[in-house]
Amino acid sequence: MELQHYKEILKKKLSSKRYNHSIQVLETALKLAKKMKIDKERLAVASLLHDYAKELPKERLFEIYLELYPDKKREELNIAILHSDVGAYLVEKELNIKDKEILNAIKYHTTGRDNMSEIEKIVYLADAIEPTRDYPIVERIREIAEKNLDEALLLEVTEKIKFLKERDISIDTNSLKLLNWLSEKKR
Repeated sequence: MELQHYKEILKKKLSSKRYNHSIQVLETALKLAKKMKIDKERLAVASLLHDYAKELPKERLFEIYLELYPDKKREELNIAILHSDVGAYLVEKELNIKDKEILNAIKYHTTGRDNMSEIEKIVYLADAIEPTRDYPIVERIREIAEKNLDEALLLEVTEKIKFLKERDISIDTNSLKLLNWLSEKKR
């Protein structure tokens, strides 16, 4: 897996702002994983490519998503998270990446899920806490993430669900599964 090759593809596919975000997520992910015994190359690819489909036109996102999940109804979908599923699909199809852990890290980087691998956790968290992110509790999550990924994930998903509820935005079931899974692990 040639990281430089993927960077060149992303430079053409994404705006400079989104590309820079992807680089920040990559750097944050590698920093979080520094002391961990995980495959850093696979982590680098997943974190770099996490927003592969983020800037596709909305209509194209809906079109691909509904081809993948024909039982879903367009009016029930949250456009903000479709790029994750579509991105995993396109990374596999267009870049010929078959590694399920990389694809799952891309697919679940916005919602999370239960039983996440370490790579999935890191990509999810790196996306949420990379240096350009600015929201009330981000500094606290960053501090916790340096010591305990699960604790940081729990705080992040709890805050995300609270944020969505306050704005009456539908909550993806995978985020609820993540919350329940992490809460159970903590007991």
